[in-house]
Amino acid sequence: MRVSAARIGVLVLFAPVALLLGAGTTARIFALSPDNREAQDIGPLNAYLEGQNGSGAIWLKMRDGEVLRGQFTVKVGGSFGAYGKSRGLDRPGSAYTGRGRAIEGGGSPGFVDMKGQSGATVHCEVVNDDLDAHGNGVCRFSNGAEYRVLY
Repeated sequence: MRVSAARIGVLVLFAPVALLLGAGTTARIFALSPDNREAQDIGPLNAYLEGQNGSGAIWLKMRDGEVLRGQFTVKVGGSFGAYGKSRGLDRPGSAYTGRGRAIEGGGSPGFVDMKGQSGATVHCEVVNDDLDAHGNGVCRFSNGAEYRVLY
């Protein structure tokens, strides 16, 4: 899937009003902030997702131009994986939205996996607020870079 600059502009324009858990097609921007030295060497990144009913496609353009593509899923009532648990996503009070509001009741876990042509991979686990589909989480790249993510 090629992503044109105009399409990214449309995603940026409509992302704030879209929902991950809705009947219609959704769009969202994941803002990735460096959380360790390896990630700081890369810098902040944005991933873009599109889908509906808690699943869909996601892509991330790296600074070197490589595009990583993959899938996301939200598992309402599910549990976090080992990575999310190790980073505290399952602890009370650890979940908040990109708008800064605490997620009451823990929210639902979401999972993102992406891969690039070079073999680079990214795995993310997030807490998705079931009410407004905003949340936070963590991502780990195959090169050891770790990021915090808000959406």
